Amino acid sequence: MAATKIEISGPKSLFSNEFLCNSTTLLISRKRRTVKVRMPVAATAAFTAVQMEAKLIELDSIKVIPETPVKFAVSGQVTVEYDAKEQMKELMFNWWDSSKTAIDAQRVVFLQLVSSDIDPRTGKAKVSKEAILDWSRDLPINADKFVTHEVQFLIDGNFGVPGAILVTNKNSKEFYLKSITLEGFLHFDCQSWVQPEKLHPEKRIFFTNKAYLPNETPMGLRDLREKELRELRGNGEGVRVLSDRIYDYDVYNDLGNPDKGLEFARPDLGGQRLPYPRRCRTGRPSTNLGELKFV
Repeated sequence: MAATKIEISGPKSLFSNEFLCNSTTLLISRKRRTVKVRMPVAATAAFTAVQMEAKLIELDSIKVIPETPVKFAVSGQVTVEYDAKEQMKELMFNWWDSSKTAIDAQRVVFLQLVSSDIDPRTGKAKVSKEAILDWSRDLPINADKFVTHEVQFLIDGNFGVPGAILVTNKNSKEFYLKSITLEGFLHFDCQSWVQPEKLHPEKRIFFTNKAYLPNETPMGLRDLREKELRELRGNGEGVRVLSDRIYDYDVYNDLGNPDKGLEFARPDLGGQRLPYPRRCRTGRPSTNLGELKFV
């Protein structure tokens, strides 16, 4: 195939009239550096570059549709304590007031799974959509002490291993939550009373049976572990009520009753020098005489 000579450098423009008319004379007389290029290859490369540029412009104009994450349904079995008298009252109430209002419709329990992994976009633990547990729709008349209800959790495909469950009690009364089992093998041993949201606005946290050292706790569970520990320790203020789960301690300063007379006063047990024995702090007000000093 014939080859032609193309100028690479020079003071003249490649598109000047002098170059177009006397290109052969200029190339021979000045002895400039030349390269041999096959015309079909050069033409194809130029056409391909134009096509590529047009394709890039076309791709830039196309709106990218984000990929929809895959959702999975996880079945769970929630075991609660069954009180026949209370459930019968609830059944009669629902029958008497068959037209449920919006407030009555919210008298359910919400469950939410928490992953052991964190979401890289938010830096927080991944959570599932809230599952609803409403046992008022299928109240068993002849049932044992504990009844198991089925729930469905909707999670993403990259959710990871669940490490905790958040429970919100929208009912007006407390209920006893015995256990929660996911897909028949992941077990949450709760064994606790869950207070209504109006008394304790914070969601109850239940962890799996797997124990971790502090430095081995998964990233998605660390904040929940610290939060649960703060709620159990308390802040040493306020009056403790029956529904509290706070375990803060105080000295034995309520053994006597000095308001009835000094002979009924008793010294305190415990303190900084001898911290034991100790009792759970109640926050009750002191006696009218206040603290008595014993020698």
